[in-house]
Amino acid sequence: MSTVDADRPLLELDAVHAYYGLAHVLQDVSLEVRRGEVTALLGRNGAGKTTTLRSVMGLVTVRGGEIRFDGEPLTGRPTHRIARLGIGYVPEDRRMFPGLSVEENLRLAALGRGLDRDQSRAGFERVWELFPTLREHARREAAKLSGGQQQMVAIARALIGSPRLLLIDEPTQGLAPVVARDIARALVDVAATGVGVLLVEQNAMLALEVARRAYVMDEGRIAAEGPADRIREDTEIRSRYLAV
Repeated sequence: MSTVDADRPLLELDAVHAYYGLAHVLQDVSLEVRRGEVTALLGRNGAGKTTTLRSVMGLVTVRGGEIRFDGEPLTGRPTHRIARLGIGYVPEDRRMFPGLSVEENLRLAALGRGLDRDQSRAGFERVWELFPTLREHARREAAKLSGGQQQMVAIARALIGSPRLLLIDEPTQGLAPVVARDIARALVDVAATGVGVLLVEQNAMLALEVARRAYVMDEGRIAAEGPADRIREDTEIRSRYLAV
């Protein structure tokens, strides 16, 4: 059994090139995510942020560079095996299972993760603690909840199997500011348990408030990187790449 190197990044992308068909979408992308930290991935629409997450999950063709999770190469592995290594993925659309309650959505996620009864029970306790409102609405149809509550369900589904890394795409899109902040604070709480979080977020200023490090993408490349507070204070980066 390999030992955990506390100094080694949890997720590493090293000079990654990714394609949709013949379209060269990611070009020489390098970034890292560490345990217990929120890392923000920012940029305008079409910059390559979602493609970066999809590349990690094996949903996009990677033809150059390497993606490593806790030191293990991911490139070429099927998506379900990548998830089983301990990576939770929350795509941009919340994808509530129609007709199913909150609890049933979570139980289906636990089943997909192959959790036994004790693991499933522990997973439910963790997500109920993180999102108490979901426990209150456990028997309600998830698709009929508010947008913010649906986003909580989507995050809870990804967390039910105790992943070590959470990839999350635009979690506050379309949400009222107060709800968006609640979601952002929940991601900080997730990171505080030792989980690495890679956050793609169009609300750059909110993301920079909760992240420790940030990467800024432009046309499929990393255009800037550094501590989140430095990126937040750099007016040139903000105006050129983030329009804020």
